[in-house]
Amino acid sequence: MKRNLILFCTIISFVMTGCGNKPRSVDFPIIGASTTNSIIIEKAELTDSVTRLHIRGYHRPGWWIRVDPKTHLMAEGIRYDMTGAEGIVINKKLAMPEDGDSLFVLNFAPLPLNTKSFDMIEGHEDTAWRLYDIDLTGRPADAYRKGLPKRIRTTSEKVCEVPEFVYDIDETTLNIHILGYKPAYGDNLKVNINPMFGDRSEHKVDFNPETGTGSITFRQYGTCRGVVNLPGLYLGSFRVAPGETVDLWCDPACNDYIPESVRKTAKPVREVKALYSEGSMYDCMNNLPVYGELYNEITVRHAGEADSADCSLSAEEYTDMIISEYKDAAELLEAADIHPLTKRLRAADLKLEAIIAASYSNMFTEQAYRRAHGLKWDVPIDYEPVTIAEDQMKRITDLFDLDDPTLLMSMNSSFLGAADKKLGEIWMTAYQAVEDAMSGKLSQETLAQMKTWDEPFYANMCEDINAKAIEMINANQDKIQQTPEVPLDQLFKAMVAPHKGKVVFVDFWNTWCGPCRNALKQNEPLKDTELASEDIVWIYIANETSPMETYLKMIPDIKGLHYKLTDKQWEQLTDKDFKIDGIPSYVLVKKDGSYSLRNDLRDHNKMVKTLKDELQK
Repeated sequence: MKRNLILFCTIISFVMTGCGNKPRSVDFPIIGASTTNSIIIEKAELTDSVTRLHIRGYHRPGWWIRVDPKTHLMAEGIRYDMTGAEGIVINKKLAMPEDGDSLFVLNFAPLPLNTKSFDMIEGHEDTAWRLYDIDLTGRPADAYRKGLPKRIRTTSEKVCEVPEFVYDIDETTLNIHILGYKPAYGDNLKVNINPMFGDRSEHKVDFNPETGTGSITFRQYGTCRGVVNLPGLYLGSFRVAPGETVDLWCDPACNDYIPESVRKTAKPVREVKALYSEGSMYDCMNNLPVYGELYNEITVRHAGEADSADCSLSAEEYTDMIISEYKDAAELLEAADIHPLTKRLRAADLKLEAIIAASYSNMFTEQAYRRAHGLKWDVPIDYEPVTIAEDQMKRITDLFDLDDPTLLMSMNSSFLGAADKKLGEIWMTAYQAVEDAMSGKLSQETLAQMKTWDEPFYANMCEDINAKAIEMINANQDKIQQTPEVPLDQLFKAMVAPHKGKVVFVDFWNTWCGPCRNALKQNEPLKDTELASEDIVWIYIANETSPMETYLKMIPDIKGLHYKLTDKQWEQLTDKDFKIDGIPSYVLVKKDGSYSLRNDLRDHNKMVKTLKDELQK
């Protein structure tokens, strides 16, 4: 008995040691979280000399991907650098072929052969590839992420009707649960709310990294779509009605957009749904199963797309093409074996895609013309793009009911105003009224006009937004500097003149600019650490394209002097004074008062070194 036990233990020990220290490979390893939908790992190979990752990269045909030379693996706190590549040139763009995907291999310093999981890190910018918890155990993929309540899993199996759009104003609370959360994902959890009218609003969530949970309460105007994000990590979209308290379970491993070409590989790719909700009248819609690229595969193409580009069409021919595309897509959708609610929602998307294709006919046909002749958009052309007339648009919209409430649930509902002249006038008025209200500048004349409409929601919404904006402006106005009242060509000198003898770092930015916000996030901590100095003045210049509500929410967290310029003032500084090519852009003012545009300081490390050097002079 003792001998048998010893023999059994010896065998087990051999198996565990041997398997752990032999070269091995894992097909389609499970990924815990990913910042990109452009790549998947088809195979991971571990040997004594190299770790090889077979990667499928995919994107729209003609678009490109690029691998940064700093790409590396992390396992147990140890870094393993990239040593080479096959099928792709490091740091060079790889254009996607017509089928939209490309296979290549990345080689790295060898991971220990008994490694159970690792991360692949290209960089820590929001746009960089970061694949976390790549599993090498070969375990089968779970249908649901651990931590997702069982009662939620069955919601997607229900067949239900599309709830009505809720015309109301109220406080909404979201309780967010990040499944499988780890500190490497970051703690800057945000929710973006896309209202029916007006700009997308961003809300920072009160987040607890120890539990991977957070909560946010915000004022909501009508039914809205929302998106949950950690830095670079898409955590899913949802619909929510005003006044609801909703729990959201988010899976950072989501792969909602894996193309059909990848799904048809020998081993099926794990299907992961990004988000589930509980507590909303839209739960059934939020919890629908994953259908991959269906939304892209069944679509209404327009004249500017690569596979249907045609710049020779007349307006009537273009209209015929849209009608034909719509009917073909609708027929494919009707035959698709998918959840009936998904089918209905996608049908609404198709209708709006047809409207978009028609309303942007001039842009799409010009795009087709430029592609056909290899002309960039800054090159003048002797070509008259197609413009769809009102009667031609009606030919398209006669194919479906514009009063279908499902259209308001579409991701493209904001384009409804382009479908009908009368409806368009109402929607344009509402859009402009919301924009004015967000700055506290809603006119009584416009408000009176909106109060004559059948639906009182629009007037009530604008009146409420305007009141909240005025309240916020009054509370935060002191954070915005008074722009000097001088001739435009003297404006910049007047803004920096009070700070002679100090180093002045001038940042041209706007709230909607992603690279601007990334740079702000990098720079802000330095003001209390290595760049903490009374001899540095930070000046931030934005313009009227930054919604006042969003602007006032952001600037208290950005230490410095803030100016919000008019269009003419902004044009003077950016076009005439400095000929700025985009934002963020930086002007460095030295202690002697001399200054110059320094967009080389977009390099964060160089910016830090330059400011330190200037302080020493």
